[in-house]
Amino acid sequence: MVIPGTDVAIGGSIDRLDLSGAGTSVRVTDYKSGKPPGRRKEPVLKGGAELQRCLYAYAVRSLLAGVSDVAARLLYPRGADGGLYNLADPVELLERLAGFIRTAQQHVIAGDLLPGPGAEDEFNDLAFALPGGAKESYFNLKSALVAERLVDLAALWQLE
Repeated sequence: MVIPGTDVAIGGSIDRLDLSGAGTSVRVTDYKSGKPPGRRKEPVLKGGAELQRCLYAYAVRSLLAGVSDVAARLLYPRGADGGLYNLADPVELLERLAGFIRTAQQHVIAGDLLPGPGAEDEFNDLAFALPGGAKESYFNLKSALVAERLVDLAALWQLE
């Protein structure tokens, strides 16, 4: 499936999809095994780390033509307070996300494949691509330059 407004294709599996009897409303659910963020901090895009339910909503809108209402949510089964987080205003968020994806694609085409937030994390799956042995000094030296180059993506990373 291609994300609207881009030529970026995505694939994957939706954890759960509930379709109304009339076929006009859909609810997609992304199950999470970790600790819920808490009610004071409703996750939206979590700085770009929480894109799944937004991408689920894209997929549903594009694959099910008769659907007019899409609800996307996160469900943390271990959450003490239910652990259910609905995505507020998915249509507006999807438009914003498409803009960020277009911007990121322009950076890729220009060769700006720079580490963003989370690259310093010890559980980063792509840490093998970073300079070995000098990881800490690399980020200390380069973080200001990376932030300057990727300034147009900063708004995505600041979305909680």
